[in-house]
Formats: sequence, structure tokens, C-alpha cells
Amino acid sequence: MRDELTGGSQQDRGEEEVETEAEVEGEGITGESYWKRKEAFNRASTVSLAVGERFSSDVILLFSGRRRSSAEPDSKLQEALRTRLRVVESNSQDVIQLFKDLSARLVSVHAEKDHFVITFKTVEEIWKFSTYLALGYVARCLENFLCDQSFWLDPVLLSDVEICVNVDEEHLATLYLGLLLQEGSFFAKALLNSECTEEEEELTYKKNDLVMVKDIGQEGTWEGTLLSTGQHGLVPVHSMQPLPYPFYQWFLRKYPGSTGGISSEKGLFDQPMVTGTCVAVVDHYPMVKDELHFSQGDLIEVDGLFISSLNMFIGRHLSSGHIGFVHKAHVRPENVKALSRQLVFLSEEERVALSQFNPCHEQCHTGLLDRLFSTDISTVYRLDRLDDSDFTYIRNQPKQEHKNPVDARKSTISEKSETPPYHSSPRPSFYASQSHLEREHEAFSFSLEDTFREMDEYEEDPPNYIDDNIWETEEAEFVDPILTLLNLDHFQDTFQPLYDISYSFLDTVFGGIPEDEVLLHLENVREGAKKGRMLWAHRRACFLLGRLCAKKLKYSQARVYFEEALKVPVDGFDDKLLLIALYTNLTAVYLKQKMTDKLPYTLEKASALILCLPCHNFCSLDEFELLKPIVRKAIVDNDKHLEARTCYLILCLFLQQRKIEEALPFVERLQFLTVTLSAEEGRPMGPVDLNWILCRLYHKKYLPYLALASLSLDSAQDHSLEDAFQKIELFIKNSVRLNPRWRDGTSLLPAQVVVYLQQALSIASHGEDLKTQRDLCLCLASVYQQYGALDKAVPFAHQAVQTRSHINEEESFEASVLLAWLLVLTGEPETAQSTLQPLLKSLNETDSPTQRGVVYNLLALCLRKQCRVTEATKNFYCALKISQENGNKHNEALALANMGCLALSVGAPCLAESFLLRSLHLFQFLSESPFDEEHVQALLWLGRSYKDRGGSQEVRLCYEIGLLIAMSAKNLHSQMVVAKVLSRLYADLLLYGQCIIYYEHCVGLSRELKDKRLEGEYLEILSSLYLSLNTEKSSRKSLDYTKQSLRISIDLGKRQEESETWLQVGRIYYLIHEDELADMYLQAAVKTALRMNDPRFAMSIYEEAGDVFFKGHRNRLAAMPFFRDGSLPFARSIKDVHSEFRLLSKLSELLLKENQYEEALQYATLAVQSSTDTGVRLNERVAYHRLASVYFCLEQYEMAENYFLKALSLSPTVLENTAEAHYYVKVYCRLAELTLHKLKDAFDAVGYFHLALAAALEDRGNPQALYIIYMKLAEIHANHLPDAELSQRYMDSAQSLKRELTGHTDSSEAEHENMDHGNPECADAKSVGYSNADSGSSGSSTLVGSTTTDTSHTITAQRLADHNEAAVADYSHQEDTDTCSEEMYSGPAHLTDAETSYFNQTNHRDASELNTKF
Repeated sequence: MRDELTGGSQQDRGEEEVETEAEVEGEGITGESYWKRKEAFNRASTVSLAVGERFSSDVILLFSGRRRSSAEPDSKLQEALRTRLRVVESNSQDVIQLFKDLSARLVSVHAEKDHFVITFKTVEEIWKFSTYLALGYVARCLENFLCDQSFWLDPVLLSDVEICVNVDEEHLATLYLGLLLQEGSFFAKALLNSECTEEEEELTYKKNDLVMVKDIGQEGTWEGTLLSTGQHGLVPVHSMQPLPYPFYQWFLRKYPGSTGGISSEKGLFDQPMVTGTCVAVVDHYPMVKDELHFSQGDLIEVDGLFISSLNMFIGRHLSSGHIGFVHKAHVRPENVKALSRQLVFLSEEERVALSQFNPCHEQCHTGLLDRLFSTDISTVYRLDRLDDSDFTYIRNQPKQEHKNPVDARKSTISEKSETPPYHSSPRPSFYASQSHLEREHEAFSFSLEDTFREMDEYEEDPPNYIDDNIWETEEAEFVDPILTLLNLDHFQDTFQPLYDISYSFLDTVFGGIPEDEVLLHLENVREGAKKGRMLWAHRRACFLLGRLCAKKLKYSQARVYFEEALKVPVDGFDDKLLLIALYTNLTAVYLKQKMTDKLPYTLEKASALILCLPCHNFCSLDEFELLKPIVRKAIVDNDKHLEARTCYLILCLFLQQRKIEEALPFVERLQFLTVTLSAEEGRPMGPVDLNWILCRLYHKKYLPYLALASLSLDSAQDHSLEDAFQKIELFIKNSVRLNPRWRDGTSLLPAQVVVYLQQALSIASHGEDLKTQRDLCLCLASVYQQYGALDKAVPFAHQAVQTRSHINEEESFEASVLLAWLLVLTGEPETAQSTLQPLLKSLNETDSPTQRGVVYNLLALCLRKQCRVTEATKNFYCALKISQENGNKHNEALALANMGCLALSVGAPCLAESFLLRSLHLFQFLSESPFDEEHVQALLWLGRSYKDRGGSQEVRLCYEIGLLIAMSAKNLHSQMVVAKVLSRLYADLLLYGQCIIYYEHCVGLSRELKDKRLEGEYLEILSSLYLSLNTEKSSRKSLDYTKQSLRISIDLGKRQEESETWLQVGRIYYLIHEDELADMYLQAAVKTALRMNDPRFAMSIYEEAGDVFFKGHRNRLAAMPFFRDGSLPFARSIKDVHSEFRLLSKLSELLLKENQYEEALQYATLAVQSSTDTGVRLNERVAYHRLASVYFCLEQYEMAENYFLKALSLSPTVLENTAEAHYYVKVYCRLAELTLHKLKDAFDAVGYFHLALAAALEDRGNPQALYIIYMKLAEIHANHLPDAELSQRYMDSAQSLKRELTGHTDSSEAEHENMDHGNPECADAKSVGYSNADSGSSGSSTLVGSTTTDTSHTITAQRLADHNEAAVADYSHQEDTDTCSEEMYSGPAHLTDAETSYFNQTNHRDASELNTKF
């Protein structure tokens, strides 16, 4: 991952400050570049800000996901990260622990804004966090934390996606300064020379001097202590720059000391580190023998490295071949070259040694692959799957307490085969002395002794150079073999124990005698060497005496011996290790004793020896004393290369001594410098990737997030197969620390393990260990299978099978069976069958019954998938017989269960019951074994067989027993499957109380599994169930569950579901009469929908929100803003004319009901215009009818009559059913009433009533309307158009109809027939009605679907004309109002299907109402 830091602009300064600024900015470009910005430190305003009360200590950490293949940001990836963060945010402890590992304090999480708010309380916290940020660990930790499992299973996506993080560098730098001031004293570098002053309180310093400063409360002045001299005084704030890197503050505070002692001279070399040859520019005649003698013009080859920051290097005279110290000022470059661009400060030998260095010598445990792939696929039958409600995957990995993994592997071999047992180990030596993964309490061993212990088993005992009686004679010194050994004039391999850091010479040379006796003997050797002029023996004896004295902390005595050894006149470079050990140990003693007068003599040479010569072998831990002033020099000189090389030597020294706490800061610093120096010149990371070492150190310190981050960033260069298995081991151990359920096997290992398995497979594929390759492929196939990625599992299973040509058949059987099983799961039974048949043929020639049974069982599954039931039954029977013959009860139970499943699939529940009962009888004796999922599945099938035969009690019993078994086994997956089935069962039985109980159990399981998606689905179901109970208490319970579902929708970032859930909460609040809260939640639903930028969805949410009030009985006008200001503008913007017409109709209906006729007229007029655009005649008819109703309410009767007639003109020309006739009756009655009483036109009224009468005679299901028409015609002919005879006929017809309606006649159809034959007027009216109907068009289901609601009132007033008038008016008005309302709810856009449906509903409802009222 790539970490980015925002930048800022520089300000103008004076010439000297600009020069200093350039030096500071030159320290680095990436990583902690914000520490190097001088303006953040040397301005008084910044200091005031850092300590001011208004300064916020909060730091914003932004994160973003992007694809390497595209420069554009990936919005989908970013939204996925936000969603994941919302989910984990609910469990804040995980996030807090993550940032705790990163040495930061989490303040808050803002998923929508893509950032975290963190803070720091100490400088050390900022130091650690800034280091992790620069090394990429922060980004990688977030990647491991936020990316779901599917991300790691997709190698293409994994290689393309990265997470970037950044912080505000200015703010972080100011916070750093503030924390420095709070801690009291800190270290700073002088930006310029001090001004000449006579005041004694002023401190005199030079540019780049290190000063420890302290805030004493004086504005613009600090108290300072010069590190080089220890002098105290006052320094101006503006001339001091706090050291930019927190590492420097920590180092100088933890390891105090003087910065003097090593001075730098300018040379002619431009590169920081080079190799090659130089030319002498002066004649040099050295005073000491270890310096090189040369003349001007001589060529000198650099031995090791030439480091420009040091004044000396080791050179070889090309003419004489002599080696010695050379002063940098005495030569100029001739033919030099910088180190490899990939090797910034290390030699190739050092790079290889460091890459292979293992601070923890614990190898991967025995049977790592066996544990990852401890399958029983080759010995245990697989269960079939009937449909999607069955278990999607029954883990074929037995629990550890049931069977040892190695034993499980052995069982794959033929029961009677004499083939040696198979051991799944990449290399037997890898596993020979390992501990199990479960022994988590055992820390890594960082001892070199463990490594040598195994080597010592194969080595002979070291030679003992001491004769037990060697110093019993007076001439002992002349015959001592040790003296002879020490006097060899060149380095020998046997001298190595003399100089190593473990003092092994005490055992190898002196046989482990007490140190006091060794000292006495070495003193005799020293005296003998002096007497015999044995110079090399003299030097080595003095050196060994000095080492032992320093070990006993007798530094003065050790210094005397070391100085004496150096004075011995020998060519020191003939034994280079001795020379290095002498100078480094003597210099360390000088530093410990603070002998500054003697220090310059040895410090430069010791520095050259330890830094310039590759692959330094440490002689003593005291050599760290020599490395400390070199680090201080690197800080003063701002020399990153020198600092990096020194850090490399320090970490090697500490790690060899198992000083993990002391080594870790230097390893981190070296990795940071590696990244920094690589980025400066735009080259890849070099010289070596230390993430491998850091991973093991973080594991040792119990920092699992950092261990996993550094492990994933490891480049895997130069790694062996053993290293690859150690990476898998470390990954598993640290993953277990984050999720202890992975330890006991109750949860799958994280999907990231496939990354490390593939790395191991890549390495193994270059070797010849086919067993390891096969095992790794099987592991990968198993992991992919467990996560449901079957398409990725099959290729690895294929690869495992391909190795069978190189290994024996028994070992390839497991891979072949797994491949066949995966093919069955992926729906490729034909391919699986072709894989299994050769296996079965080969097994028939061997005595391997269990394996044959496994193949028969899988073949039967393949055949059932192909609907070849007879053949499948035969194979199941063969598998069953084999298991019975072998006494394998588990396989017998599985075979019987599969046969029961087969019977269920062909519709034979009785036969299935027989098989399943036998299977369950066997399973009950296996209850102590980990077969709960198989047992539960058999119970589910048995319950289904009972269900097919209608046995509800037996079904419930089977399912509930299955749930109990799953609960006793603590198998969350099994519980989820059974609880879901039980919930559906009780829902089908309408037992909603029990249904709710099991769905609540599903919610609890989802929370344990941390599956937010499932939890949200079950919460929605529970909400609906509680709401259906229709009580106030249940409604409030539904409200609670809906709100929980809402929170999950927000967390998952599902805007559509979130908006719909807001809407549902609003509906529930309206149902419990909390209208204000309902409106608030409905507005939230609308706002959420608007954020989706989907106008059609926003329109629908607006409309549904308005419908909550529109379809209710309270506060109906609250729907107006949602319709008018929301849905309608969206409908117009997307040109959805059907939605626009529907909304205009709702608005006009709403306003009409609320008696706001003027405004209703506007929307009704717009609805008419919109109906034409829809192209649907039904919509036009609806619109004209409603517009006529509005005009009628406004008492504009002529307009009303006009639009009613317009609506009739759009009615069908032929009456297709009684519903059409009902509509004609209703509208013609309205027109007749309108013309008679409002327009005072009796002739037109009679015509309309005759038309209504004709339609009523067709509408046999509505006799009330026919009765009213007869009475109204009788009244008109009696009063308005006098005709006594005709009036009496209509009155008689009405009286006859009344008697029939009160139950004294037969069916209504017979009555209408009699009236047709006995009343010619009726026939005439009917014919007139048909002729008039010819001018109409199609009818509306919503217009003709209403019923008469107040006919009883009209019947009681049958004899009075005024009462008849009121009845007709009430009937017609009520019918019209109901028509509008019904049309609004049903919607006119459903056209013919909806119309027909509504007609049918109307007929049934009218008949029901008639029976009720009469």
C-alpha cells in the first residue's frame, strides 16, 4: 500500500536560512517529510499555536481506495470500504484495538467522510505512528481490516486494488512540537552560528551543533545544553530547530552522550559510499604499522567500502599488496563506482545474509498442511443436497478431538496395503522438531543456540588444546600448545572462537575450565610470548586477557591489555578479525571511561573497520558504545547512508543477543531509511526488505495487526520453502490472536491464507517435492471450497490430480475424490462421473473397500443429478453394503440418508421415511462425534417426508430435535439453517408467535456470526410479523425492529433499502397515531432517496410517503407536499406521463375530499390534459369524470353536464358486462338529477332517466337503482310532465319491485324478465339506451366499481316526491364520490386486466350489500 502525505508551500527567508532550509528539505522526500518542514518548528507563532488552548490535538486520517490500473478514483471500491467501516464501527473495540497497535488513540470514526479522527499524547506515540505510516503499515492494516473475504479470494482484484492514507502534515508537525514542549526538554539543531555577545548567560554554539533545550517560560528564549561540551546557557528560539525525526529525540534521550569525537573532513568524493581504486595525492610515511605506506601517484584499491562521511578507509596498495588505513584527504578518486542502485548501503554479501537472517529459529510445526487440509473426503461419504434449503456446505474437515490429522491422512491408504504411511510434509526436516500451532503461549525463540544445537549433533567434539598437566612444570610456557596456536602469523579458521561474541573459546580452547584459571593461564602465555619474542602470541594473549577483564567489568585492566596488544609490532591486517576486535573493544572502553584525550586515536580507525569492511563479526556487546557516537555523527551531518549502515550493524548486534526490545526501533528505522532512500531516486525498494524480520518481532511483542501488515508487505525475495511455511504459520498465529474462534475450529480461517499458500506453491513448483505441491493444491482447493468459491477450487484440485503420474495411486486418490466432489457441487456431474469411473475400476483390483464405498456414493450423487434414478439407487446400495460389511456406522448412516433423499426427490415420502429413520437410529450412537450437521440434515429430510404426507406434528418434532442437536454442538451454521426452516413452517401454519421466536433466534445467530446482511433481513421479517398482529404493543415492537434494520441498512450503505426502511418507520408511526414523528421519518426517507441521484426512485419514495397520509384517515392534507412538491416535478422531469397523470388524479381527489374545490379544479384540468398524453382512453374517461364532479361541487352544472357526457362518449359502444351497465346507470342518474333540479329541464331529465333505465335493466345485480329510477319517473310524470297513466305504471313497477326486494318473489333475474314482458316502456327505454350507448367508448373499472351506500334512505321515502328527489341526489352523488375514491386507489393505468378484475369484485360486493340491506 502507498501512504501519501499532503504538502505545503515554503516561505521566503534570509540567505542563511534558505541554505539551512535546503539542507533540511534534502533529508528526504517521502515518509516523514512533514517532520522536515522548518517553518513548522522555528516560528514563534507555531510554538504559540502548539501550546495554545485553541489548538486541536485531533488528527484526521483520510483513507481512499483506488485501482492501480486506473488513475481515476474508484467510487464503487470507496463505497465498499465505507460499508465495511460502518459494519465494524458498530463494534468499536476492534477499531480501537487496531489503532492501539498503530500507537494512536482513536477519537471517532466518520465513514461517510472517509476518515478517522485520532490523537496522540506523547512524542513516542507520534514517532511510532509516523513510522508505521511511512512503512505502509497503516494502509495495509486498514486493508486487512476493511476488505471482506471475497477480496482475498480474487487474485486479479487483489493485485489491482490498494488503499491510500494521508494526514495533514502541518497539523501533525505542530502537534509534534507541542508534545515536545510539554515533555520539558528536547533536542534541537542550531540553524546558524551564535551571535557574539558578552553576556555570560548566552550559550555559544555553531551551526548544526546539537543542543538539548528546555522551555523556561521566557518568550523567544530557551535554556540550552550543548551536547559536544556540556555547556549551559540561553538560546534564542528562532535559531533552534527541533530535530525533525522523533527517532532522533528518542535515541538521544535513551543513549545520552557527547556528539564530539568524530570530525568530518571534506574530500573529493561525491558519492556517499563507493568501491574501486584511488590515486594518492601525497607521499605518506606512517608512524604506525597498521597505516598504509604509499607515494604520490600510487594506486590504492578500496578494501570493502569507502564512506565519504569517515576520514579513513581501508586500502590495498596495488603494487605491494599491503593493506592499511588510508586518510581520505590523501587520495582522490580514480576509478570508483557507487554501490548497486539496489544496494544503497550494504554489500551484496550483507544483503544476502540479512535476507536469510532469522531472529526466531522456530520452524513451522509438524503437519501444518495436514492441519489446514485434515479432510475425510477419501474415507467418509458425502451427503446429497435436495434443494436450496439444505446445507450449502457440510465441512469435510473433522474436529481435532475426533481424529488426529496424521491418522486421517493414513486412512486414505488402502486398509490392507503395505505401502508406508504418507506424511504430508514439504521437507521432513522442516517438521522434525516443531511444536503445534495451538501452543500459542510459547513465544518465538530468538536464540542462536537452537540453531547450533542441531549442528552440534553432527559435529565432532572440538579439540582441547590444554593438557591437564601443562603448567605443572617450570618450562610450561615453552611447550604450551596454546602458545603455539596463538603465534600463527595469519588468520586461521580455528581463531574464529577467539573473536566471537559468545566467548566460545572458553569451551573450545580451554575446555570449560573456570575463568580465573583461564586468566592465570593466559597471563603465563603472555609472559612466555614476551620472553620468546612471539609477537602474534603476545598480541592475541593480551587481547584475550582484555576480553575477559571487560567481561568482568574491569575496564581499566582491560584497557591496559588492549593498549599493550596494539603496541605489538605486527602487520595487523594479516589477522583482520583480531585488528577489528582490538580497535572496537578498546574504543568502547575509552567511551565507557570517557577518556576523550585518547579517543580520537582509535575512534576513526575503529569506525572505519566496523563500517567499511562488510560482514562484520561482533566480538562484544560493548561495541554498541562505538556505534552510538557514529549515529550522533550521522544526525549532526544529516547523513542518511551513514545512519542506515550504523542501524544495520546495531540491529545485527542486538538480534544476535536476543535483545528484541532494543533491536526493534533500529529495524524500523532501517526499513524507513530504506524506503526513504529508495524513493529519493525513484527506484524500487532496496537494499533489503526487512518486513520479514519485523513481522517476527511484532509477533514476539504481541502486535497482531502490525505482524499481519508487515507479513503481507514482505516481498518474499530470496525466500525458501521453509520461509514460506513460516509465513503461513505466523499468519495463522496472529489471525488466531485477533479471532480466538479460529483456534478451536468453530470458524473458518481468514481467506488471506490463500495468498501465503499460493506463495508457498509458487516456490514449491520450482522444486521436485511433488508431495508438497500436491498438498498445497489440496489446501488451496479446500479453503476456496469452504468460502464457496468453487470455481477457484476446481483448478487447484485438477493440479493436485495431475501429480498422480509421479506419485503412487494411493496418494493421488484423495485429490481425485476431492476433484469429483467439487465437480458435483459445481453442477458438472458428467465430468465428475468420468473422473470417478477410472478410480472405481482401479480400486476393484485392490482390497480397499472403504475407498470403493466412497466412489460408489459419489457416483450415485452424479447419477441422481443426471436423473438416472435406477443407476443411482444401485450405487447407493453398493455403498451401503460396503459400509455394513466394514462395520462403519457413520458411512452406513450417510448412505441411508442419501437413499432417503433420493426417495424424496422422486416423490416417495414413505420409502424416504423408512431410510431416514434407519439413518437417524445410527446417528444417535454417533452423538459424541462431530457429525451434527449430517445428523441435522437427515432430520430435516425426515421432517420433509412427514410434511409431504400432512403430518404437521411430526414435522415440528423433527425440526425442533434438529435445532436442539445443533445447539448442543454449538454449531451456528446448523442452528441458522434449522431455525429458518422452523420459522417458515410455523408461518405456513399461521402460528406467528412461534414463528417470531425462531426468527429472533436467527437474529441472535446472525449477530454471533457478525453477518449484518442476514441480521437486517431477519429484522425486517420480524417487523412485518409483529405489525401483522395489529396491536399497539406489537406495533411498537415492530417499530423497534424496523429501527434496528434501519441502522444496519445505513451501516451497509444500501441507500435504497435505507430509504425504504425510513419510509416503513414513518408508516408505523402513523399507525400508532404519532403523526409528527411519521412526517419526520418520511422526510428522512425522501432525503436518502434524493442522495441516490435516481429521479425515478426518488419519485416513487415521494409518492409512497404521500400515500401514508393520503390513504389514511387523519391529516390527509399532509400528503400534499409529497405529491405536489416531490413526486410530480420528478415525474415531469423524467417525462413519465402515466405517473404524472396518477399524481394529478390523487391531488384532485385529495382536494375534492377536503372541500378545496377551486384548487382541485386546477389539478383535475391538468389531469385531463395529461390523460391525453398517456394514450389510454380509460385514463381520459377517468379524468373527464372527475373534472365533471369538481364542476358539480362548484355548482357549475352546465360544465358538469358537458364533461359527464364527454366521459360517457369514451365508454364502450357495447355493454360487455353488468359493470358497464352499472356505470351507465350511475352517470345517467346523475345527469337526470342535475338537469331536473339544477337546470330545470324536465324533458332532458326524462331522457336521461330512460337511458338509465335501459342500463339498469342490463345491470341485474343492482335492483336498488332500478327501483329509484321507477320512482323518479313516476314523480316526474306526476308533477313536472303530468301523465297520470304513465306515472301510475312506473309507480306499480316500483311497488312490484319493492315487494320482490323484501323477499316475496323469486330471483332478481326472473323479476327483470317479467318486467320486460309486462312493461313496454321498459323495452322502449332499453332500446333507447342501446342506441345511445353506441356513441360511447371503453369503460373504466374504477368508475363502475363503487356500490350504493345509502339506498335504504331512498326506499323509505318511496311515496314522497321530495324524498325521491333527495334519494336520487344522494345516490348519484355518493356513487360519484366513491367512483373517484376507488379510481384513485386502484389506479387507472392497469387497463383491461385491472378493469375486468374490478368488475368482478364489484358484482360480488353489490350482491353482498344487497343481501345485507334487504
